[in-house]
Amino acid sequence: MNMMVSTKSTKSRRGDRNGPTEQIEEDTFGPGELEYEEEVSYEEGDTITNNNGRNINTTEINNNKKSDLKLSLLFIAFVIAGTGNSVFMKLQTGPLYNYPNFANLFGCMSYIPITFAYIIPMSIMGKLPREQLEMSKLPFAIMGALDCLASMMISFASVYVPGPLVVLLPQAAIPISMILTRFLGRERYSYTQYIGAIVVLMGILVALEPQITKRHQGDYLCEAIDLSAHCTICQTETLQEQCLAHKLDTHQVNSSTFFLISNQTISDDDEGQSICEWIPSESTSTGEEWLVLIWAGVIILSTIPLTISTIYKEISLGEQELDPVYLNGWIAIFQTIFSTFLAVPAGIASSPSVIPKDLPTNLWNGLLCYAGKGSIETGCHPDQFCGQAATYFNIGLAFNLAYCFLMMMLLKLGSSSLMFLALTIMVPLGNLAFALPIMPNPAKFHFSDVMGLVVIMMGLIMYRFSGSVKHPHQQETMQATGPSLSVRDLEPLREPLLMSFYLESSRNISSEASI
Repeated sequence: MNMMVSTKSTKSRRGDRNGPTEQIEEDTFGPGELEYEEEVSYEEGDTITNNNGRNINTTEINNNKKSDLKLSLLFIAFVIAGTGNSVFMKLQTGPLYNYPNFANLFGCMSYIPITFAYIIPMSIMGKLPREQLEMSKLPFAIMGALDCLASMMISFASVYVPGPLVVLLPQAAIPISMILTRFLGRERYSYTQYIGAIVVLMGILVALEPQITKRHQGDYLCEAIDLSAHCTICQTETLQEQCLAHKLDTHQVNSSTFFLISNQTISDDDEGQSICEWIPSESTSTGEEWLVLIWAGVIILSTIPLTISTIYKEISLGEQELDPVYLNGWIAIFQTIFSTFLAVPAGIASSPSVIPKDLPTNLWNGLLCYAGKGSIETGCHPDQFCGQAATYFNIGLAFNLAYCFLMMMLLKLGSSSLMFLALTIMVPLGNLAFALPIMPNPAKFHFSDVMGLVVIMMGLIMYRFSGSVKHPHQQETMQATGPSLSVRDLEPLREPLLMSFYLESSRNISSEASI
């Protein structure tokens, strides 16, 4: 492969065909003689001298350029995958609004065949060390239980919390993890990191303030007189005149709703009466505003089992090297088992509540919705969008797998600082993505939302880039390590949210993968 190098000279003499150009400089220029640039062609493997007098092989230059390009593309792909993972985690809850138990269980179960499609053949071929295959599964069970609790809390809360908050609230893992790890005496942080954690908390409070004070909510709301029959018709109206314009009609079908008004039992005397009422917002009976606040708190609290899970992984695994796919395959099994048992109390806590005797039916209807068939036709959240359930769910699963795979590759080929930069960029991208017109229900951003995002970003930058610099020997360890990694190798991932994403979700990663 030829390589073009620009050289400056007043006079030049070509050497042999493959050799460098000999440069001759004179103290003075002759009349009309100007300095000029000459392009010289070099062959692959030639050695040239740069302006600093250092000899460089052209092969090294080409390899460095390829490596930089590869790392840049990897960085961009990781940012896209991480942003898509956050966005579709929320989008998939739209069609499956009534079936969070199904979405959580089906998500856990999906990783089992994916991981064991790698584990089983690797075990047969002897690629996995015998000590890994024979080690006690008790640590995996404990990890699965803790991860199950954190995962269920986030999965259920994502159904009711607006998309922008789903991205911002998990950043509470930073101050909570600092408190827990500092209490256990396992970590030391710089003053700047403590300030950064406090700033993150302040940003979360700024983002939640409109939900607490309800100051962005109108003074009046349009609400159906019969919520089970007409909720979806009335809840979209924001003007009194349009709200009260909806009338009972026994002969026409209202095309703006999922069900037929004519199917309701209506007498001739009722025909023409309004089905909606214009009421003060504080007297609304749906209570969905409080649901958002309660489940927002659940997302914040989910960081506690997430942090404990990470600390337990450090204690139980220590320097022991494990194939990450093998580790996460067994965690997925135990996480599915525990999720099955917790489905009963989780169903009761969901809204609308699912009592234990109705849980099997709810799970079956969730599967039908995933297949595109709705079952619930009344209430404020009928199964209107089941046709999109499989698409959103599968795309979200693909983004999650890509996100975890690319995180590992970025750590191996790049550095933890580069990864932290990408993770920080994902926060505003994921947050603002919900305001795009292509979203099913684009979010309306207010000044407080933007300020909350800005304050959280300030805290993230202070925390992640003030005391998270990795020592050189750690970089060597991470680059030299193959698919088997110890938890100590992941020390730069000091935030439990990040380490858990790596340890819990790096599924379907081939040991021979390369970019």
